[in-house]
Amino acid sequence: MEKVGQNYIPYKDIFDSIPDGIIITTKDLKIISVNESSENLLNISRKKATGKKLSRYFPDEITDICKKVISEERIIYEDELIYRTPLNSTIKIEFTGSPFYSSDGNVSGLTIQIKDKEKINFLTKMDKQENMEESYEFLARGLAHELKNPLSGIKGAAQLLSTELNSTEISKCSEIIVKEVDRLRDLTNKIRGIDSFDKGSFKEVNIHELLFDIIFLESKIKDNVEFKHFFDITIPPIIADKDSIKQVLINIVKNAGDAIKSNGEITLSTKWVTDYKLKDKNSVLISIKDNGIGIDKKNIKKIFTPFFSNKKKGSGLGLFISNQIVTKHGGFILVDSKPDEGTEFKIYLPTGN
Repeated sequence: MEKVGQNYIPYKDIFDSIPDGIIITTKDLKIISVNESSENLLNISRKKATGKKLSRYFPDEITDICKKVISEERIIYEDELIYRTPLNSTIKIEFTGSPFYSSDGNVSGLTIQIKDKEKINFLTKMDKQENMEESYEFLARGLAHELKNPLSGIKGAAQLLSTELNSTEISKCSEIIVKEVDRLRDLTNKIRGIDSFDKGSFKEVNIHELLFDIIFLESKIKDNVEFKHFFDITIPPIIADKDSIKQVLINIVKNAGDAIKSNGEITLSTKWVTDYKLKDKNSVLISIKDNGIGIDKKNIKKIFTPFFSNKKKGSGLGLFISNQIVTKHGGFILVDSKPDEGTEFKIYLPTGN
């Protein structure tokens, strides 16, 4: 420790207070020290890891980068790497490897900085959430207002036409007009429904009951899809508008099924998120993952835009509405996709506690 005035700087405490994972190794990549964030993020024990080879915990791709940092004596940054924890789960990380030098000017070791990519996305999405909600609400209200009046006029005229004339063909046409207007009115109500529910009337919702219902129904429709589920049964009910959240889940599961052209699978899972909070509450992650055709990178940012769709008969409103519903519940949606490999939708919602 270093003395400053009458205070001492506890270097270990400072080391452990750094929110990013920090690992320090020797020149031959033996672990010297691991901070607390690394223990939590990577699920490794500082006590057990000290003195061990880095390759015992990291895949060849990452250890090869570390060797390159040492041999080329330069900082190397990688935006997205995959790390598999000892518990056999995978996480995406940002990696920075930096050489450090001894007093004689020679490289004597390596400092590794690791950031949780999902956490970065989580926090970034939270920052953007409020502005997105405001702009989309404005669009939804404007569109609903513009459609409502002419639809009322068309329906009234069609009903009048049906009662005034006896022609079978004209009567049939008027029925079609009324039917189509009702369909468009329903579309308008869906858009307006984004802000129709009262947050004060939210009730406890068992998210697993909803998911089981959706799996049962969709498995009867999609006979080319195998459904799998991995649920954390310790997750309590969330406080939400049940019908709205069910609509979100159905939209995303149906999209996943549509993305599977032959035999494939859809995996639904839930888990606690305790590393960061939503609205000062713990959150639950609902994952819906398919092994379908995937989404092009250029389209990822567009999929929540109203009226954007790659489907021939798609309205382009399903994901837009889903995103708005989740936002109004204090959560958000992240998407991870690769063409020809599949897509994962991650829905974060605050719990009731």
